[in-house]
Order: sequence, then C-alpha cells, then structure tokens
Amino acid sequence: MNINVKGGLLIKKQLFKLSIFCFIFFVQTLWPPAVFAEQKTFIIAGESALAPFSFENEAGELTGINIDLMEEIAKYNGVDFKYIPMGMEEAEKALMNGTIDAIVGSTYNSEKDNQLDFTQSYFTMSQSIIIPSKRKQDIHTLTDLRDSHVVLDHNTPVISTFLNMRNTNLTTVSNQYSGILTLLNNRADVFIGNKWTADFYLKKFRQEKNYIILDEVIEPADYTIAVKKGNQSLLFMMDNTLTELKANRNINGIIDKWVMPQSNQKIARLEQFIFWLIIILTAVALILLIIYIWNQKLKKSVHNQTLKLHLLNKDLEKQRQNIANGKAFKDQILNNINTGIITFDLDFMITSCNAKASDILNISKEMILNLMNHSQLMKNFEAFNQEQNEDSTGSFRILVFDEENEQKVISYSMHKMFNSEEMQTGYLLSMNDETEKKTLEKKLVTQEKLHALGQLVAGVAHEIRNPLTSIKTFIDLLPSKYDNPQFRQVLMEHLPTEVNRLNAIVTDLIEYARPRPPNITNCYAHELISLLAFHKVTMEKKQINFEQTIDDDLIFYIDLQQIHQVLLNLVLNSIHAVEETEEKNIKITIDKENEKTGRITISDTGKGMKQEELNHIFEPFFTNKEKGVGLGLTLSYRLVKENNGDIHVKSYPNSGTKFIILLPLYIE
Repeated sequence: MNINVKGGLLIKKQLFKLSIFCFIFFVQTLWPPAVFAEQKTFIIAGESALAPFSFENEAGELTGINIDLMEEIAKYNGVDFKYIPMGMEEAEKALMNGTIDAIVGSTYNSEKDNQLDFTQSYFTMSQSIIIPSKRKQDIHTLTDLRDSHVVLDHNTPVISTFLNMRNTNLTTVSNQYSGILTLLNNRADVFIGNKWTADFYLKKFRQEKNYIILDEVIEPADYTIAVKKGNQSLLFMMDNTLTELKANRNINGIIDKWVMPQSNQKIARLEQFIFWLIIILTAVALILLIIYIWNQKLKKSVHNQTLKLHLLNKDLEKQRQNIANGKAFKDQILNNINTGIITFDLDFMITSCNAKASDILNISKEMILNLMNHSQLMKNFEAFNQEQNEDSTGSFRILVFDEENEQKVISYSMHKMFNSEEMQTGYLLSMNDETEKKTLEKKLVTQEKLHALGQLVAGVAHEIRNPLTSIKTFIDLLPSKYDNPQFRQVLMEHLPTEVNRLNAIVTDLIEYARPRPPNITNCYAHELISLLAFHKVTMEKKQINFEQTIDDDLIFYIDLQQIHQVLLNLVLNSIHAVEETEEKNIKITIDKENEKTGRITISDTGKGMKQEELNHIFEPFFTNKEKGVGLGLTLSYRLVKENNGDIHVKSYPNSGTKFIILLPLYIE
C-alpha cells in the first residue's frame, strides 16, 4: 500500500515538472537569449574517481563521459561550465547551499528527489560483483557472499541490501577507486561497484586477468544531472539538450568513445567476416559445380573401373596367399629361435606361444593356450604381473622348479605391443633358459678364486718360512742355552711375536677365502695393504719395484675383506702387466679425494690396454690372458659397488695402467 502511494506522488511530481518545462520551453522559444543572459558560466561538480564517467587526468582536470556530455550541453546552449571534483555527499550539500550549480553523474532516488531536481536519465548502470579469478567456482550471485568480506561505496544504493544480509563482513569506502584498491590489496574478498569503473582500474593496474566481473544485475541506478531545487531554467536547459542528444544518438557516441573503444575494430572484423563468408559461399558453389561436372565424368569411367575390379580381386587373392605365407614364415621363425615367446592381450589373456616357451616352462603349448590361469605359470610370473600393473617394463630373473625339483634359471623381459596406429594391443614376454650358463658361471668363478688362491700360496709360504726359521733356531739352541738368562729373555721376547705373526697370516688367509655377506666397518688405511705382503715374494722374484704411499690417518667405512680381495686382484693384474716390460714399477697410493671419499690408486708401467679392451674389462669372462677366466675385474667391480664406491681405469698401450678406487670415509 505504501508503495502505491509513493508511486502516485512521484507521478504527480513528474506531471508538475512536465507542465513547468512546457511553460519554460514556450518562453525560451519566444525569447531564447534572455533566459541565460545574466549567467554564462556554471559551476559543475563531478566525482574524481568514477572512471570512465568522471575522473581526474594527469593534469588534475576532470575528464570522462560525464564531462564530455556536459561539454556537448554547453556547446549546444552557448554557455560555459567550470568543473570541480567533489565527493557525492559534499557536492549535494554544496548544491543545496548554492555553492555550485549542478552535479553531473548523480544517481536518482526518491529520497533525494525531495531535496534536488534531476534531469532525465542518460545512462543506466547496475552494480556488479568483482571477485578474484580463483573464486570463480564459489561465487555466482549475492547469496554466495555470505561469510565473505565485502567492500563497497557508501553512496551505492545496494548498501541497504547488504545491511540486511547475515554473516557478511561489510566495509564501506568513500569512492569506488578506494574500493578497488581495497580488493587489490587483499583487504577484502569481494567488491560491489560499477563494472565500467572496475574494468577501467583493473586494466590500469594490469590486473584484469586476476579478477572477474560477474554480470549480476544489482540495484540498477539512473545516472542524471542534479540541479538545485527550484532551478527550473537550468534544469530545463539540460533536460531539453539531453532529449536532443538522445534523438541524434550523440550520447551513444560519447559513451562508446570511453566504454567501447574497440567498437570500430569489432565492426571491421564483422565486415571482414562477412567478406570471407561470401568468398567461402562462392567457393562452395564453385565446388558443387565442379562436383557435378566431375560426377558426370565418373559415370563414364564406372565401366572402366568395373573391369579393373576383376583384376584387383585377383591381386587380393595373391595378397591373401602372401599373408598366409608370411604367417607360416613367422611361425617357423618363432618356433625355431632359441628364445621363448608368449603374447598376451591387454587383460593378460595368452594369445600365442612358441615351441621354445613351451619347452622352457615344461608345459605343453596347448595347455598354455587353453589354461590361461595355470597355477604354475601364474605363480612364476606373479612378480611380473605386479610390475606391469605399475606400468613398468624391463628385464627380470625368476627361479622355476620343475616336477623333479631341479632348479631352473630363466631370464625374461616384457614389452608392450602396438598396432600400426600406435595403440597398445597387449604384451610380449620373451624368455631364455640360463640354467646351463649360470652353472658354468659358478664353475668359472670358483676357478678364478682357486687361481687367485694359488697366487697367494707362494706369498703365504714365504711369510710363514721366516717366523718358522726363527722358531726352529730358538728350539735348536734351547737345550744348550736354556740356563742362560739372556737367552731366555730373548726367547720370551721373540718367540710369541713370531707365533702371533704366523697366526695373523693364517687368519687373514682364512678370512680371504671364506665367502660371506658384506660387513661394513671402520678400518684404517694401513689395514688395506696387510695382505699385499703375499705378493712381495712374487714381485721380488720377478724384480718388480713396489712403492706405497699411505695416509695413515684415513679411516674407511667398508668391508675390509672384500676390499682386500679387490686390491689383491688389481695388484696381481699389475704384476702380470709389467712382467715383460723393461721398467717394472708398481705403486699404490692411499689418500683423500674429498671430505667424504678416500682414494686408492694402483698404477703400473706395464704394457697397457687399447681402448677396445678398456670398453670390456669389467664384463664377465672377458680376458686377454691365455689361462685367465675373465671374472677377476668383474668381481672387483661388484665388490667396490657393494661397498658404496666406484672404480675408474686409465690405460694407454705401452704406457701403463692406473686403477682409481673411490671408497667412503668414516665420518664421525
């Protein structure tokens, strides 16, 4: 009911204004120069931070849509306007006090209508929601702003809506520029304001990609020109001019200049699109014409093509025969190679199997193809299936026990299969029986160890002979010199030492020959060369000069016995390398590589190696010795790796060889 009464009063006021306008229009028509003869300059207030409607430029002058509009009004009526920036509340008070003549960009509402007079609307704008891009999925309408921190202009008509919303943290600012800055500085979650103003400042600060302006229509407001209550002459002048500008569409041009700077480009793009559309349609018409002509020619060639089909059918029969021959050829190859092949589809259903796979698995081919879930087969390849589920491919080794409980070693690898379109169609399992190879490898490893052990025997015999000689001498002299105190003292001093020496030699030999898992402990550098004395007899016999430089302060964190074996192997190789050279030198150096790594360098002046030999020295069974097995360096490489170390070799023909072993140091 209250709404109807208020609406009726508003209609009456508008009718009253219309009658006044008609009267003034009649007077102005008769005496147009007399109305504004006394006042030629009017003071117009506008907001300083409402871009693009009104804002201060770099020179501190007001510019924007509102100012261009007022300039059109001034030009149309032959008057001058002076513009001053003001806040809306300050401007309204100044207008009521008569300090200024009009406010451009004022929004109309019924409360202000009792205090000011307003022209007709020249632009209608609703408030919009401006949010960070990351909250695009969370906020769509006003109802989504609950529990959010909202900033808005305290003069905006939408403020009453937010005051009635629960659970909303509300912050008001003096103008929309301040609201945008509050949002950009992350002091608020949402800004409610003019979308054109928001877009202007977001582009100014290069933040348009980081924020979104939602097209939510909130409290539409009319932008008008406000004059002092009762100033009907100025109101009529502006209202009449606005009517003319709207009729001539000049207002649209002013607005487009600021809010649609790319409209001409859009029109040009549209014209270009139409141009190309016409060209495309013309091309389509030509293509259709060509197709029609071509179709007529095709009818004439149908008979010739029919004759060719007969020849093609013959060729197809030949191709089918070739495919069948190719399949037979492939089957013969698969069934005669020494590698077992089994193929699976994507669900690991067996699709094919060759004869070698059946022989390796000791399962008939028919059983493999017909019994995909054969327990023994699935058990053997269970680990593979787990790896494949992780999209992993590679080579693995498994142990299979046949019905007679004999161990069989199989190496196998899996590969994905693809069709001609690079789409995966299944998996291919290839396998080889390496039981005999592994058995031979074990025998060769044993032979290598026995060979190395034989080299140690000569050194051990020499080392044992010296203390035994001393012990025998003391025993021979014991009957005749037992009563001599000095003899007994010398006997007590030297005999235990020689016995301990014998015990140490035997202990080291047993530890070297006894296989066991790695035992990483701390050991000093001088302990690494304790067993090299076994090779001294051989080096003295062959007149080899042996030098050693050791940093006794170094403490390694390794398995001492394993590194003993490595050093014995490398020194033995150096002995063989310098046997036939004129300069026979072997040198071992133990020093520090860095704070965490120690370095053992074994160099000789032997015959050296070619690059081709260097490329294969660590490969199993590779040797250039007539009686060598080729596992010494392979085992040495593996032992160094097991001790978290690394080994490098440098060698040139007739220039000697240098092995560098890097091992971890003990760090307290």
